[in-house]
Amino acid sequence: MATHSTRVEGQHITVVTISGHRQPGLEDSADFRSWDALADRLGHAWCIWAGPHLECDRGSMHVVRRPRRPGPQSLFWVAGSVRLGVRFARAAVRRGETVVLNGAEPWGWLAAWTVSLVVRRPWLMDVHGDYLGLPVASLGRWRKAVLERAVLAFARRATECRVVAQSMADALSQRGVPSALVPPRLQPVWEDPPVRTRPPLAGPGLSLLAIGRLVPSKGYDILLTALATLVEKVPTARLRIVGDGPEKARLVALAERLGLADRVTFLGTRGIDDVRKEYARADLFVISSRDEGLPRTLLEAASAAVPVVATRVGGIPAAVSGWPGVALVPPDAGALAEGLLRVAASPPRPEDLAAVRRKVLAVHSFSTNLEALGRLYRHVTARTPA
Repeated sequence: MATHSTRVEGQHITVVTISGHRQPGLEDSADFRSWDALADRLGHAWCIWAGPHLECDRGSMHVVRRPRRPGPQSLFWVAGSVRLGVRFARAAVRRGETVVLNGAEPWGWLAAWTVSLVVRRPWLMDVHGDYLGLPVASLGRWRKAVLERAVLAFARRATECRVVAQSMADALSQRGVPSALVPPRLQPVWEDPPVRTRPPLAGPGLSLLAIGRLVPSKGYDILLTALATLVEKVPTARLRIVGDGPEKARLVALAERLGLADRVTFLGTRGIDDVRKEYARADLFVISSRDEGLPRTLLEAASAAVPVVATRVGGIPAAVSGWPGVALVPPDAGALAEGLLRVAASPPRPEDLAAVRRKVLAVHSFSTNLEALGRLYRHVTARTPA
């Protein structure tokens, strides 16, 4: 395996990271780029992820991606991930490397915790969703209760727990569980804003943009219902949605029932170049989520100097405090429609959008985030497994 001079403090750390989050069928993504850079800084990373079959070696980062079926069938994915994780971790120990496990999303937590027990090495629990603040509408009462218990059970067994938003840190603290706050990162590509032909909200029409997986928690049904109200006063309003997921058929049918079939475009999954083009043509970026940690798309939109209307949930309010380019509304279709209409009628000033962009880049830059994560992993390796 390749070694790199960028490793800090001379310590070679091998991270075995297991994520149950289903990745799109892309051979290059934000996670690929982030872990590639992080592996260079630490030493090596073995990434066991859910998603379409893929195995690739990038020197200091090796990725094994395997499909994960929903529900209890995910236990088969967990079992396979544990076998791989144990093998990778033991091989690193034999090479004399310092090993730490990392688990992201519920099934990844289970797998990483199990591997840590077998190889007797510490593990870091990554919490990206505001699971303790989930509304019943996102999952249903039974699944919500199970997930809350799982979060607390694994967090109490983890060597360290990392969260991405202050709301999540507060929720865990109230239950006696400490955590480390390391917010999401922007990819380096966002250091340059997308090239626009005109400023947002400066021309005819109203182009709305939303990005994210088509799942209940993202509230796209709320957004479509809000759009149906908005077009009564702004007939030129159009919506473009980047993303795919299990709710697509239902959302397409809802758009048709609301008479929005010719006003909503479902674009599916897109690469970073296409996403930047979408931000460059958007007048308003919309987050209609019922729950969130701290969405990376919020940071992208702000760094692209696009006005944002977002629901007041999860880690969003604390993150955007003092950002004049972001308007917050309750996760309700009527309130969202009113918020969109209000911002369209009175857009933020270009200098305000530029100021927000500077703040985002200062706090969430790629290098700043990786430095914080590197410090956290080195801290975890010094601790005894829980």
